[in-house]
Amino acid sequence: MRLKLDKGRNLICVSFDYDEVMIRKMNSIPGSRWNPRRKHWTFENNYSNLALFLEMFKGEYLLFDSKLEDFSAPELIADYFNHHYLPQFEKKLKLKGYSQNSIKAYLNHNKNFIKYLQKDLFEIEMADINDYVLYLLEDLNNTHSYANQFISAFKTFNKLILELDGINNKLLRPKKKKKLPKVLNKREVKEIIASVDNLKHQLILILTYSAGLRVSEVVKLKISDIDSDRMLIYVRSAKGYKDRYTLLSKSALTKLRLYLKAFQVHKYDAQWLFPGQNQDKHLSKRSAQKVFKRACRKAGINKEVGIHSLRHSFATHLLEQGVDLRYIQNLLGHKSSTTTEIYTHVSNKNLIEITNPFDKL
Repeated sequence: MRLKLDKGRNLICVSFDYDEVMIRKMNSIPGSRWNPRRKHWTFENNYSNLALFLEMFKGEYLLFDSKLEDFSAPELIADYFNHHYLPQFEKKLKLKGYSQNSIKAYLNHNKNFIKYLQKDLFEIEMADINDYVLYLLEDLNNTHSYANQFISAFKTFNKLILELDGINNKLLRPKKKKKLPKVLNKREVKEIIASVDNLKHQLILILTYSAGLRVSEVVKLKISDIDSDRMLIYVRSAKGYKDRYTLLSKSALTKLRLYLKAFQVHKYDAQWLFPGQNQDKHLSKRSAQKVFKRACRKAGINKEVGIHSLRHSFATHLLEQGVDLRYIQNLLGHKSSTTTEIYTHVSNKNLIEITNPFDKL
């Protein structure tokens, strides 16, 4: 089905192969007419007509042969593109094994871009993407990391759905700001954990720090993931769907046994180590983050840190203890050693041996 504008008469012209159902739908649009000479349907280019047309034909593949900006409601056409293409994109992302978080982010990025663009997706040019990236950075004041995530999302959308030539390889990425991870010292970690009275909440923070876990990993732990014989924790389907083993602390194991005895979580069918209010589901990430924030306030920690800082602190403290960077990389589940090397910039392992010249004055 193709749409184009007769700008002189302010009409939308629609052409399609003969179909009785589609003809009945066209007849229901106010003022619609069949033009036997040009073999197309016409109706007035106004908001209500276009909204009705797009609603009736939202399941059809529509081609726009005129600029979208000339239609009465280009934002409605953008909504049609989102309705038509994003479900296809979501399905392909799932088939390729993307995580649910990545799928959600990629869908939202492309949805927002299409709404902003209000242009035929198959006429997208480099300038359109560059303008949108500047809009994200300068008008919406987003971070460079956010803009880079959009570029990754669009490149994947283009590769899997649009297949536009000559764009993906030429996209310019904003240079990332090199931010160092925010790390807590050992005293601060101890005070944060000690400030928590609830045993379940305390154990969440203990395992996050002592095993270097992401918040998404600690809330999804199962009782069977704890290997007390080998003093290891099995982390399943972590970031990138990679499994790994990490350390189980002796002190953490003592707390864990007290927790299992007190809460009797082994009685629940799912056997999540940290079940949520619905016992069949694990505790949410948001709940774990709130536990950490409350603990920081109670401990009087005023640093701008999140629960992920416990993982950063675990890695930094291991490095300061002299643990080889390669072992830390494996414990954290980093794909590249470059990611792990950032902790060398926050560790005081070598700096502590330097005498400050002010102390020599």
